[in-house]
Amino acid sequence: MWIARAKPLLQLQTIRRRCSKSPCYVFSFLSYSDVPNKKSPLQETRMRDRFNLYAKGGDGGNGSTSFRRSRHDRRGKPDGGNGGRGGDVILECSTAVWDFSGLQNHVNAGRGGHGTSKNKIGTRGEDKILQVPIGTVIHLKKGEIPSMLEHCSSADLDPWELPGSLSTDQSEVDQLPSSKNTSMAEKVKSTHVAGHLSFCTEITVDQSSGMNQATGPQSEPTEEISYDVAELTEEGQRMIVANGGEGGLGNVCYPNVTMKPKMTKGEVPRDNSIEDEASNDDRSSLRTGLPGSEAVLVLELKSIADVGLVGMPNAGKSTLLGAISRAKPAIGHYAFTTLRPNLGNLNFDDLSITVADIPGLIKGAHQNRGLGHAFLRHIERTKVLAYVVDLASALDGRKGIPPWEQLRDLVLELEHHQGGLSNRPSLVVANKIDETGAEDVFRELEKRVEGVPIYRVCAVLEEGISEVKAGLKLLVNGDENSSSLNIENIRC
Repeated sequence: MWIARAKPLLQLQTIRRRCSKSPCYVFSFLSYSDVPNKKSPLQETRMRDRFNLYAKGGDGGNGSTSFRRSRHDRRGKPDGGNGGRGGDVILECSTAVWDFSGLQNHVNAGRGGHGTSKNKIGTRGEDKILQVPIGTVIHLKKGEIPSMLEHCSSADLDPWELPGSLSTDQSEVDQLPSSKNTSMAEKVKSTHVAGHLSFCTEITVDQSSGMNQATGPQSEPTEEISYDVAELTEEGQRMIVANGGEGGLGNVCYPNVTMKPKMTKGEVPRDNSIEDEASNDDRSSLRTGLPGSEAVLVLELKSIADVGLVGMPNAGKSTLLGAISRAKPAIGHYAFTTLRPNLGNLNFDDLSITVADIPGLIKGAHQNRGLGHAFLRHIERTKVLAYVVDLASALDGRKGIPPWEQLRDLVLELEHHQGGLSNRPSLVVANKIDETGAEDVFRELEKRVEGVPIYRVCAVLEEGISEVKAGLKLLVNGDENSSSLNIENIRC
């Protein structure tokens, strides 16, 4: 008992001796804290809404060369199976992800299995499925234009199209006539030739007509980008960006090929070296599986939201988003608190509205000032614009901008990013009405801005939030009296 009570005293004596020898030990001891270190808002992980992707489809498996021997057939019959098809690289639209941070820059699909004896076809290569968020837009740098993949169940697929499946029942293949096998070989041969020529043509996209045009052989690869070749806007939507190569043919497709008979002692060999060499080269090229296609893509995210909150830094957009929805964005008393777009849902009994909080814009954002126009692509799909202005920015001698000048700068920046972007139903949210002198600024704002409804709110105290919700619901439902905010309606 006395020993247990004496242990703390012994520890204090040890600490006292170490402190007398090294003063640094005191500071290390006093600076200890069991509170976990929290990241500052500026160290928040930024949203990856633009991503470069190199995709390559799986190579096709090689065909097999084998012969089935029996005592009734001394020369043997060909029974080498075809190679399996390579896997595809597929983009799948999913609500489980919200940006491209989980993707890798280089993606390769699985290779098809090689054919084996007894007419066994090689397994199909495994597909590489990448999940991307809703609203992904695909730009093409190099390769073929992506193709949409229809929704189908595994029961409707051909057995050779199931990844990893292998079947040994080839009675139907054995019963194929020789003419059909020969036509199959000719078809695959033409596919091989076309596959080699496809690397010498440049595929461009005419955005006005939306059709592919081949510009002929090119000596040097071009760096042109085909913009907006495809987009994923629905959950579960799939698109193939790199196709797998076709498998090579087994010698079962060459019914005229048999095993060479053994030479007797007195027989003279025939000189068919030239014909054999030519036929062997032709068959070896057909036995080799085709390589998978390659594509270099640029993935860009355009969030699909009904309402976009646009405003200057520190205007209270994130606070307003948290007041009208259950979202919990980062909030701070300094500019550029929001470094990535935040989404929130405004739920009614008969309607659900998605609201996007866009990082703050400043005058000259089109000249890459502040955060620039990097995030304005997220409001290109919005139906309604909500301009959030700070009523207290120029009060009490502060070096701020009056709210009517904030609106003018915001509209100009939207038009610099994309012409006609501000021509959609809009409303104005005058925030921080609780500040001293904000009432006079609000009355002046109503005189200078015409044509759009103006709501006075205090997002921190949640005053006027119900009126803003009702106004957003009317605009999203398509109110007949809705109008957009133009430069002509703002008198500065």
